Amino acid sequence: MRLYLDTADRTAAESLLATGLFAGVTTNPTILRRAGRTVADLAEIHRWATAAGAREVFFQAWGEDSGTLVRRGRELRALGGNVVVKLVVSRAGATACATLAAEGVPTLLTAVYDPGQALIAAAAGATYIAPYLRRLNEAGRNGFDDVLAMHQVLAGTGTRVLLASIPDVPAMVELARRGVDCFTMAPAVAEELFADKLTAEAVRTFEDDI
Repeated sequence: MRLYLDTADRTAAESLLATGLFAGVTTNPTILRRAGRTVADLAEIHRWATAAGAREVFFQAWGEDSGTLVRRGRELRALGGNVVVKLVVSRAGATACATLAAEGVPTLLTAVYDPGQALIAAAAGATYIAPYLRRLNEAGRNGFDDVLAMHQVLAGTGTRVLLASIPDVPAMVELARRGVDCFTMAPAVAEELFADKLTAEAVRTFEDDI
């Protein structure tokens, strides 16, 4: 099981990474903007995330053509050996992914909304794909069924589903029961993993008994 934090918020990420339970952090341009960061801050984000214990740090390449995406992907990878390069699963993104993967760069194809795109990811040699569960459901699709179809398509390949846009813990549990084992979540959802009332009551009882 691999759990990741979908954030560029240093305060929120560091405290959760300190638990040793989260494998790293995932970002994209929108997440950077929400945290008041830009691509100029990527080296800094990489430094503090790695220092806090992130074993993988995901940064998204940008550009409209595959050549630009490859160049920026290489620049992102140069930040450190734990960088995973994210690319949108467009024609240009998938083409760039195939080039980077052939060079040994770990990659993730993101904004995956259709099980057929999992075929593209496997052919490109992507390390991960990131379907967006909440967005699939909001678009009127059956997000659970689509994500499970992607998981099944990728069985036996070197590509794994890294589920993103997760609404809550029960959604992760349901998909984990079906074999999905990589999840990236907002810090607020991560905190829900520690929020069971009965567990909190047991802690208080044990401490009182001691």
